[in-house]
Amino acid sequence: MSRIKALAEVVRSGGADAMLLTGEVDLIYATGATALEGQCLIFPDETAVFVTDGRYIEYAEAVLAPQGFQVVNRTQSESGIQMVGDILHQRDVRRLMYEDDVLTVKSFAALRKHLEMDYVPVLDGITDLRACKSDEETVSVIKAQRIAEKALDMLLPELKTGITERDAAAKLNYYMALLGSEKPSFETILLFGENTSKPHGVPSDRALKPGDFVLCDFGAVVNGYHSDMTRTFAYASATDEMRTVYETVLAAQTAARNAAVADALCSDMHFAAVKVIEDAGYGEYFTHALGHSVGLEIHEMPVASPHCDQPLKAGVIMTDEPGIYLAGKFGVRIEDMLLITEGAARNLTEYPKEFRILPEQG
Repeated sequence: MSRIKALAEVVRSGGADAMLLTGEVDLIYATGATALEGQCLIFPDETAVFVTDGRYIEYAEAVLAPQGFQVVNRTQSESGIQMVGDILHQRDVRRLMYEDDVLTVKSFAALRKHLEMDYVPVLDGITDLRACKSDEETVSVIKAQRIAEKALDMLLPELKTGITERDAAAKLNYYMALLGSEKPSFETILLFGENTSKPHGVPSDRALKPGDFVLCDFGAVVNGYHSDMTRTFAYASATDEMRTVYETVLAAQTAARNAAVADALCSDMHFAAVKVIEDAGYGEYFTHALGHSVGLEIHEMPVASPHCDQPLKAGVIMTDEPGIYLAGKFGVRIEDMLLITEGAARNLTEYPKEFRILPEQG
């Protein structure tokens, strides 16, 4: 599905004569292709040009021309910016919209040096477009999630006494790749025992032992779109306290899901989870925002935080991931991805989340 028309509207609304896209994520969004490099120009008359080189020209012509892009193959003697400048000069472009959230200060200075014109920041123009996912985008997220779920099922039988966090994380990443993931959504978080109290802990050589919690926070990528899930399991045995904390987190997650409706504030989800956790006496141990949007990036806008006063819109995919973290003891987090709709949110995550004790193996 071509996005040229929607991007052209961003150019028009910003009063620019053209938009230049160079960032990886913006290029994927504009073209739908994950294996291209180059510069993309969008014009207010709903025409578009993609400048690339001989490494990508055949693929670019096959994928982009049917969408309405003019594909230009630059020569080795001319840089991409030089060719972009020639195209802009031919079209008498005087106001160029640029990715203010992508370009570094150095890159922007080089751009202004080569292309002397007025510059208009894109601001939230593309971010707002990306916030609400199309059916096609949602399908890619779901495919990524199913890969992640199958990979976790493949990993769990291999969690044996003595395996390290680092080895378990490597196996999970391998299984996702084997099932078709383009890459992990982010650095896989796989933690045992007392390390599970670190919300973004890094897998170490800590070995699994009976009585540990196992926390797995990970995701796969399909067509550039990310998935994100967290599951927490007990290994071999569990204390009453572990069960109580787990059930509290699960109840908080359910409350947040019930608050996830179109036109409600993003912060409503967060505060719904907070109330459950506070009522159970663990309020000080929920130390992060409830969730974030997911798409071409693992963290997108809007977010389900106490500071977000934006209304939820149908089409947003938001994570629902409350947690309780008892430093030095253990932590529990449970995470699903919710598609916001005009009615009840649709849970895109199918993996079970009832309290589960994995059998001891050694």
